[in-house]
Amino acid sequence: MDRQQLKLELLQSLQKMYDMELVAPLLEFCQGEMRVLLYLDAHPAGAREIYPSDLSDALYVTRQRITTILASLRKKGYIITETSKSDRRKTRVRLSKAGSHYVQEKRALADSYFDLLIQTLGEKDAAELNRLVKRAAEELEGLAE
Repeated sequence: MDRQQLKLELLQSLQKMYDMELVAPLLEFCQGEMRVLLYLDAHPAGAREIYPSDLSDALYVTRQRITTILASLRKKGYIITETSKSDRRKTRVRLSKAGSHYVQEKRALADSYFDLLIQTLGEKDAAELNRLVKRAAEELEGLAE
């Protein structure tokens, strides 16, 4: 297979996965509100204060986009924003109980999807898929900078 054909087939395979109804809920984990919630869940409020600028830097999202996401999450009751105890000019962000519960529900959904994927592919092929995706991520990391 020539390089152009390989590129075309990779694109088509990724597009097919992207368009599948089963995969759509997993895409949430990689972008937008869910990605912010996962970050907050991984960095509990007691460990250190999280500010919108921290989210922007860590998730490679513009400050404006973070502000929009946080406003939406606050409206849904998934996060709490409050004045920082260490610097009254800053607003800290933390996950609410409702936000934590929402993240747990979404993780359970993803867990059931991965159970189905492993069952469908078999453990050996699922492990190989994981190895290849991990390798691709490691090899491509930093190239876009």
